[in-house]
Amino acid sequence: MTVELEWMNVDDLPLPSDVIEILKNRGIIKLNPPQTEAVKKGLLEGKRLLLTSPTGSGKTLIAELGIISFLFKHGGKALYVTPLRALTNEKYLTFKDWEKLGFKVAMTSGDYDTDDAWLKNYDIIVTTYEKLDSLWRHRPSWLGEAQYFVLDELHYLNDPERGPVVESVAIRAKRRNLLALSATISNYTVIAKWLNAEPVATNWRPVPLIEGVMYPDKKGYTILFKDNTSKKVYGDDPVIAYTLDSLSRNGQVLVFRNSRKTAELTARKIASYMNFIPLDEKALSDIVNEIDQIEEGGSEEKESLRELISKGVAYHHAGLSKQLRDIIEEGFRQRKIKVIVATPTLAAGVNLPARTVIVGDIYRFNRRIAGFQEEISVMEYKQMSGRAGRPGFDEMGEAIIVVRDKKNIDKIFKKYILSSTEPLESKLGNERAFYTFLLGILSAEGNLSEKELANFAYESLLPKSLVDIYFDRAIQWLSEHSFIREEEGKLILTDFGKRVADLYINPFTADIIKKGLENHRSSCDIAYLHLLAFTPDGPLVSVSKNEEEELMGLIDDLDCDLLIEEPYEEDEYSLYLNALKIALIMKDWIEEVDEDTILGKYNIGSGDLRNFVETMDWLTYSAYQLSRELKLEEHADKLRILNARVKDGIREELLELVQISGIGRKRARLLYNNGIRGLGDIVMNVDKVKNLLGPKLGEKIAQEAARLLNRFY
Repeated sequence: MTVELEWMNVDDLPLPSDVIEILKNRGIIKLNPPQTEAVKKGLLEGKRLLLTSPTGSGKTLIAELGIISFLFKHGGKALYVTPLRALTNEKYLTFKDWEKLGFKVAMTSGDYDTDDAWLKNYDIIVTTYEKLDSLWRHRPSWLGEAQYFVLDELHYLNDPERGPVVESVAIRAKRRNLLALSATISNYTVIAKWLNAEPVATNWRPVPLIEGVMYPDKKGYTILFKDNTSKKVYGDDPVIAYTLDSLSRNGQVLVFRNSRKTAELTARKIASYMNFIPLDEKALSDIVNEIDQIEEGGSEEKESLRELISKGVAYHHAGLSKQLRDIIEEGFRQRKIKVIVATPTLAAGVNLPARTVIVGDIYRFNRRIAGFQEEISVMEYKQMSGRAGRPGFDEMGEAIIVVRDKKNIDKIFKKYILSSTEPLESKLGNERAFYTFLLGILSAEGNLSEKELANFAYESLLPKSLVDIYFDRAIQWLSEHSFIREEEGKLILTDFGKRVADLYINPFTADIIKKGLENHRSSCDIAYLHLLAFTPDGPLVSVSKNEEEELMGLIDDLDCDLLIEEPYEEDEYSLYLNALKIALIMKDWIEEVDEDTILGKYNIGSGDLRNFVETMDWLTYSAYQLSRELKLEEHADKLRILNARVKDGIREELLELVQISGIGRKRARLLYNNGIRGLGDIVMNVDKVKNLLGPKLGEKIAQEAARLLNRFY
C-alpha cells in the first residue's frame, strides 16, 4: 500500500460554497491524506472507487462528499448501506447536516415485507444490506432513481452469515455508480477489478498505532512491541496489570474476551482495583441513575452494571439490552467510564476508540462444534486493534495481544501483527446462500432466461466452475419445491416463490414451514413455535447438557404433537432441542411470564430475549402469510393470533389493548385486571385510566383509543 501524506484545503475543493461552509462549521479546514487521495482519484467527478484505510481515518466524510457532489450534478437518490443497524443510526445523524442544502435524509431498516413507498420523497437514504436486498425484491419505483451507492464495511463479504447478502447487494450496485469502503482489504486490487472501481489504499491513521504481544515473565509480564521495544508490568493477571498501567497514564481501555462469562468476570476483577484510579463520581452516579430509569434489561443485569459503573468499569455483549449497551457506549465516549470489557461483537460496530485495546484471547469456541476452539481471524484482530487511539486525546494508540506462554510469541506476531488480513472471498458457495441469491435476483429483476440468471451468478466472486455446479442444482431444487417454473424459455417465480422472496426468508425455511403445515392439522402454540425455531432462519440459543436431558424428557409431556419428526442425526437432533428451548422461552413470553423469571429460568440475557422475540415475530408473520398463500386457513387463523401475541408478549385477551401506542404487556395487563378490557372501556372510563396510568399518559391513551375506535367505525 502506498502512503500519501498530502493534505488538501477544503477551500480548494470544486464544490459549492455552502458545502464548504458545512465542512468548516464541523471544524474541517483540511482533508486528511486518505480523503485527499480519494478526491485526486476522481471522487467529486463521480468516479467509481474502492477505498481502504484504517478505522477512524475519515471514510464517512469521503462518502458524504461523493454523495453530495453526485446529487448536485446528476440529481436522483443516493443510498448509504451499512452492515449494522447501530451504524445506520450513527450515519443518519451525521448526514442530517445536508438537509441545510435541501437534501432530505431518511433511514430505514428491519420490516422486510414492504416497499417503503414513503422514501420516494427523500434524496439520501441510509439503510442496511439486508433491507436494501429486501427492497429490491419489492421493486419500488423510487429505487430506480437511486444511481449512487456507498457500500460501507465491505469486508463483511467475508462474514459467513452476512457475506452472501453483502455480495448480492454489491452485484446489483456495481451495475450503477458506487463507492465501496473498508478498513482493511488485503486483495483490494482483485476486489476493485470485480467492482469495476479504482482502488484507493492508504495506511494513514489519525492516531499512530503501536502493536505488541504480552507474555508472562519473571514475577510479571513483558510486552514486546512491533518496533522491538519492550515494557514490563506487574500483577497477578496480565489483562488487569496492563489495564491499570494504561489508566495510570490517563488512558481508556477496551478489553476483548472470547465469551460473555469471561467478559463479565474480567470486568468484576478490574473493578476491584479501581479504588486507586481518579474517577468522576458524580458523572458515574448519573449513568447509574440512567440505568434505573430504563424499562429494558433484567434486574440482575442492571444491578451488576450499577455496581461496576460506579467504579468506572462496564461489560458489553449481545446479551445486554440495546438501551443498556447504548448507555455504556455513551458513558465511554464521554470518558466517564474508563474500561469496557467486551466480546468481539463491539469491535465490528460503533465508533468507540480507546487509548489501549487488549485482546485477551486469540481463541474462541466454535458454536457449531462443541468443545472445539479455533483461532480468531486476522480480520477480527484488525477490527479490534483498529479501535486503539482516541483522536484529540492520544498521541499513540496501543493494541496488546495476551498470550499464555513465551513460545507462541513469534507465531502470534507473524500471524496477527505482521500479516495482512485474509483475502475477501465469496460466501455464496453453499446451497442455502446460493439458492436464496437466485430467488432474490428473480424477484428483483422479473422473469429471466436461464442464461440471463446465470450471468448474475457469474458476476459474483464465486469461481465460474462452482457457479456451474450450484446453478444447475439450484434450478432443479427450486423447481421441484414449487418456487419457480419455466414458461416460454423464461424462469418465473410461482406465487409461492414470490411471497417467500418478499418475506425475505430462506427458501429452505419456507420449505420446512410448508411441509410442516401441509402435513398436519392445526396445532398448539408450542408446536408452531418449535417448527419455526427449527428452520435455518430460527434463532440459536446455548443448550447445556443438563438442559438437553430436561428437554428430551419434556417432549412426551407437551400439549400436542410437534410438527417436526425427531431427527436421527446428532447435529439435527441438537438443532431440534435448540428449537424446543426457543419455543419454551417464547411460550413463557406470550403467557406473560415476568421477564426476570424468563431470563433466570433459561439463563439468557435481556438482549437475547429481545433478539428471539424479533426473529420469532418475523417468522410467525411469515408463516401466517405463507399459510394464506397455500390456502391453509385453519393454520392461518392460529398463526395470525400467535404472531400478534409474540410481538407484544401477551395472552390473547390483551390484543385489543396493545394496539394503542404506549401500551405494552405490563400496562395492558394492569388495565385488563382493573376491568378496562378494550378500546371502548378506555373511552368510557377516562378517569379510571388516568388513575391507573397517571394523568398525562392516561389522557394520551384515551385520545389514541378514541382515534382507533373512529377508524374502525
